[in-house]
Amino acid sequence: MSRVEGFFVPRQRKRKVLDRQRAQKRRAGEGEEAVDSNAIEITQVEAERKRAQLREELQPDGVKVSGKKAKRLEKYIDSKLKKDENRELLAKLAANKIDTSLFSSSRSLGQTKQTKKEALSRAFQEKNAGIPLDRKTAELLYERRRLANGTPPEDEESDASVDDQNFEAVKAQPKTAVAEELSVSAQGTSNIIGSGLKRPLEVDDCGRPVLAKRQKRGGVKTKHPPTYPTAVVLRPATPAADEWNGFSSGEDLDEASDANSNDDSAEESEDGDQGSESDSDGSPEEMSEGDDDSDGEESRDEDSKERSKERSSAFKAWAHQQRNEALGYQPSGPMVLDIPTNFTPRPLEQDPLPEELLPTTNLNRKSHAVVVTRDPEIQEVRLRLPVVAEEQKIMEAIHDNDVVVVCGATGSGKTTQVPQFLFEAGYGDPSGPTPGMIGVTQPRRVAAVSMSKRVAQEMGDYSKVVAYQIRFEGTVDPNTAMKFMTDGVLLREAAMDIALRKYSAIIIDEAHERSVNTDILIAMLSRVVKLRADLEKEDPNVKRLKLIIMSATLRIEDLTQNQALFSAPPRVIEVEGREHSVTVHFSRKTQHDYVEEAFRKICRGHRKLPPGGFLVFLTGQGEINQLSKRLRQVFGGPNSGAGPKVRLSASEAPIEAEDIDFGDLDDRNIADMDDDVEFDSGGEEDEAEFDIEDEESGTGPLRMYILPLFSLLPTKEQLKVFEPPPDGSRLVILATNVAETSLTIPGIKYVFDCGRSKERRYDPVSGVQSFEIGWISKASAKQRAGRAGRTGPGHCWRLYSSAVYERDFQEFSDPELLRMPIEGVVLQLKSMNLQHVINFPFPTPPDRQSLIKAEKLLAYLSAISSSGQVTPIGSTMSIFPLSPRFARILLVGHLHDCLPYTIALVAGLSAGEIYIPENQAIPAAAEQTEEYRTNEDVIAEDRRAKIRRAFGRAHKNFCFLDDRSDAIKLLQVVGEFAHEPTEEWCESHFVRFKVLKEIKQLQHQIADLLRTNIPAFASFGLSEKLDPPSPKQVQALKQMVAAGFIDQVAIRADKAPQPPEMYRKPRRAIDVPYLPLIPLEGEQKLDPADRLVYIHPSSPLAHLTAEECPDYVVYAYLQRAGNTGAQDEKKPKTRMHALTDLSAGQLAALAKGTPLISYGKPIKEVKGSEGTDGKTREVWVIPYLRAETGGGMGWPLPARKVTQRKVPGKGWIVE
Repeated sequence: MSRVEGFFVPRQRKRKVLDRQRAQKRRAGEGEEAVDSNAIEITQVEAERKRAQLREELQPDGVKVSGKKAKRLEKYIDSKLKKDENRELLAKLAANKIDTSLFSSSRSLGQTKQTKKEALSRAFQEKNAGIPLDRKTAELLYERRRLANGTPPEDEESDASVDDQNFEAVKAQPKTAVAEELSVSAQGTSNIIGSGLKRPLEVDDCGRPVLAKRQKRGGVKTKHPPTYPTAVVLRPATPAADEWNGFSSGEDLDEASDANSNDDSAEESEDGDQGSESDSDGSPEEMSEGDDDSDGEESRDEDSKERSKERSSAFKAWAHQQRNEALGYQPSGPMVLDIPTNFTPRPLEQDPLPEELLPTTNLNRKSHAVVVTRDPEIQEVRLRLPVVAEEQKIMEAIHDNDVVVVCGATGSGKTTQVPQFLFEAGYGDPSGPTPGMIGVTQPRRVAAVSMSKRVAQEMGDYSKVVAYQIRFEGTVDPNTAMKFMTDGVLLREAAMDIALRKYSAIIIDEAHERSVNTDILIAMLSRVVKLRADLEKEDPNVKRLKLIIMSATLRIEDLTQNQALFSAPPRVIEVEGREHSVTVHFSRKTQHDYVEEAFRKICRGHRKLPPGGFLVFLTGQGEINQLSKRLRQVFGGPNSGAGPKVRLSASEAPIEAEDIDFGDLDDRNIADMDDDVEFDSGGEEDEAEFDIEDEESGTGPLRMYILPLFSLLPTKEQLKVFEPPPDGSRLVILATNVAETSLTIPGIKYVFDCGRSKERRYDPVSGVQSFEIGWISKASAKQRAGRAGRTGPGHCWRLYSSAVYERDFQEFSDPELLRMPIEGVVLQLKSMNLQHVINFPFPTPPDRQSLIKAEKLLAYLSAISSSGQVTPIGSTMSIFPLSPRFARILLVGHLHDCLPYTIALVAGLSAGEIYIPENQAIPAAAEQTEEYRTNEDVIAEDRRAKIRRAFGRAHKNFCFLDDRSDAIKLLQVVGEFAHEPTEEWCESHFVRFKVLKEIKQLQHQIADLLRTNIPAFASFGLSEKLDPPSPKQVQALKQMVAAGFIDQVAIRADKAPQPPEMYRKPRRAIDVPYLPLIPLEGEQKLDPADRLVYIHPSSPLAHLTAEECPDYVVYAYLQRAGNTGAQDEKKPKTRMHALTDLSAGQLAALAKGTPLISYGKPIKEVKGSEGTDGKTREVWVIPYLRAETGGGMGWPLPARKVTQRKVPGKGWIVE
């Protein structure tokens, strides 16, 4: 079949064909269609003509317009034509308008009856239209009515004749006369009906319009009564409705129903007419009675409805009766209940009583109270605290429950008042039913000391029963009934006595901080509470322990929904309301240089705000010193000896997070937090920021009294913040997060919060820790703001925007247990015979990887066996308040008569940072503003050079015993301080007096524990001053330190079996790379350069040449500085805080017996060393040091002679 290219036949469509045919017929005139008269035909020619005419009018000739304007013109012409068409159409429709007043609605179709009102309205419409009236319509229209006073007309007898005459007269008149009469009548009434819309608006004396009150029924009254046509006819009197007497037959029933319907309609019509007449006839004096009239009408309507209901119910009863008779059904009578004679009705239900008002279930509880006499002023202040109003609720909950959680807003008084509630209820009273002490734990030492002094002041005549106990310091005596302490102190006591028998109640305050000790205490006390309950059943002399957990912002779900912690959810009491309100002010922009922003806001606030103290939250000591120096230069203030006044580098950061100062290496060089941050702050908006509504007016003092507050500050300096400032000065406190909780500083009304804190970040896999400045949590922000409302209403200025607050702030901070090593926690739990630490009821369980690493470390230190059981060495290590590493060093320290030196060394290693860094010790150079140097610049430079030489000389002297070991250098400092324990010596040698004083106290504590718990040291005595150790003792001490850190060892990268690629040869010791035994990468893969570690610049090893650096270095911890975020900045290096150097042979000897070392095949057998049974021998082997998780053969160490024993099935095993 061939295919034709390009041939297409369209398909015929019937509809189109018919349309074409119809059009042809229409053109030919063959067929005509009906033309719609309503259709408006506008030809295309006419439309185009109008369009062209409009275009000529709107666009003159010779004017050029753009295409866009031409389109807009065409669109306007189209809309104009459409509007004209619509206007013509509406005009034609209006010309064809007809009168529809006589039309009936479709709703009335099928209705044969009309109400009197409808009939009268129809009659008026027909009369107005000129339609002749019939007799019935005339009677309705010209009906005679009675007068308002009820008197009948005089010619009542001639009603019929008058009726006939009027009808005939009306009928005889022509239509035109009737129409004229109606028009005249309408004109006569038009000036009255509706005239209220035409008369002027009535106004009152003030010029406001007077609006008539709308009545409930009848509309708005008018003062002009309407007039009706004068021709009236008499209405025959309507007899009163007969009383309902029932029906006798069906015909009567139908007639009566019709009559009732007619009567009802007539009554409704008459009521409506009477109501309208009363409304229109009322005078202005009678208008006030409209409500009464409407009430009467409503009552009449209700009566008619009741009558209709009675008729309906009567008819329904009769119908039911007829139906029952026809069906032969006899209905039963009303049901009668058989009520027993002993029946008693149920009492009425009432709302349940609050739990604190319910009768106690503990019937054995004895009533006991202690009356405390307080100063009237103190008592008045106490009664204003919100928590005092909840005393009954709190104490009843404590009496009835062993565990209670108290959540109270900051400033509610829970820290100071709940211990007093317990004491007044008999807790801590030796003569009462609960004689044990009341223990109150605080997360920080300064809070424990200050709270104990405040509560003692409020206790009046019982002030002597309040004491405190912190590390190395306390005021506890036999009469103590209330003991404030740090959580670590109570944890130590729990290790000695797990039942805590000397306590009757324990309060854990500030639980929201979630420190390690707090979490361990909560978990441990949850078991102690059950233990004490069981002991009470066995021995009545042992009383139950009450546990009260208090916090202002606590994640309740961690306690109430933790089945492992509490089998039954504890009772939670919320204390609402703060004593004083705090107004929070957010910044419009978040500036990355928050120290500079704080300086500007403090300066403006000091000049504009009323009297009141400032509390400024910063991240570290370096920032505090920097800001303090600038404020003193501007506003004056005391010169504090708190320390240097420059920023601290991250590479110099100490161990504790709150004591660490990054200085230059913080986040102030990072891009702004907001997208459009403006650096130029100031102007009217910033000035208006401090326009607050306060009872006091005016500005505060001109001078500032500036005080620092951080943990490294001596206690004497810390307590200065509670003293009143000098006259004419404003108190300004620059603090770290030490002042965040449990501190009530008098006079503080204004808080400036930078929103950041310095926290330790710990990598559980690699062991690298870093100290980073980051955002705080929302809970901490609330705590900081609450410091302003402790003694009066206050204000808090946040140096960040609300957007940053909502976006970057977590609800709560991560628990510290997730941010630090936990080998000490695991050892403590193991020593309490807890085999599986993972089953311990932590409020927030730690990571399983952290637990595995902690158990491996304890196995390296011989604290636990391979099966996980604690060894005798581990039990002894758990006694000391030291890290497991330091405790292991202490237990081997008696060798070579090194015990006094070991105690001093361990105490120094476990303390905080001793040395003042060089950039803090040497004053910073002033900014050079002039082109030439002045004499002052020369003198300042000479002074800095002199201090720099003194600094170097002091550190060189500290390396007298050994110039390659940080540990021995630290021992030298502790020994020299023992010979001259003065602040002057510390200042001249650039060390911290407070830390060295704590080290001395810790030495005595360790010596006491050795004498008490180890019989071999029962007669040990610690001398105050030590002689320098011998060289042999120095070498022994270095190996002892290495024994505690055997897993934290690094080898020079070029000495490793597989050295990494070196791009250039290092020229300084701090650039020499090392490889740690435990790889840094863990599960994640790093670049080869990121796996290397380097010597810290503060170490004595940094002063060596690159060739002199040792092959093996034992370090305390690894630290990586935070990244500044700059694009061109180099990646920060991981630095080792070294302890000592070590040889390969010493390393092999120390690692013997640990899983870190393995041995190769014998390379030589010692002749004659075989045992008589042939199962033992001495051989030379190559030891290899490697981590358990690492692959390969590890680091080969020098050959070593070992003794092997033959074991069946295993071969030769090294003993």
